[in-house]
Amino acid sequence: MATPSKASLTKELRKLGIDIPASASISELSHRLKYWQSNEGYRVRLLRNPSAKFNNHPISLLENKTILYWLPDSQMAQDMIASKILLVLGRTTKPSKDAIIFDVPSDYESRWGHGSNNKSN
Repeated sequence: MATPSKASLTKELRKLGIDIPASASISELSHRLKYWQSNEGYRVRLLRNPSAKFNNHPISLLENKTILYWLPDSQMAQDMIASKILLVLGRTTKPSKDAIIFDVPSDYESRWGHGSNNKSN
């Protein structure tokens, strides 16, 4: 299978309404296309720090309940919200200046067995 071009990835992301950073590489664009569902991410805070029962859950990636995070609209965000220890403060296309942008890790599928936008997954 041929490697997609930057132009074809940009076209697909624009169809989904997802922002494209000016300096994005092909791998970064592929990552967004694979994991992001829309451009409107979540502003969130932990209600409490994850306990040991969340060791095998993506919520364990967030470290501190005093930090404001911005998560892209993705299966990872949905899984974290479903844990019920994450407070959703709102949805926005642009993270606030005080938020830590937390993108979907590139090993998300292999660690948790799901998560891409691939409809066959």
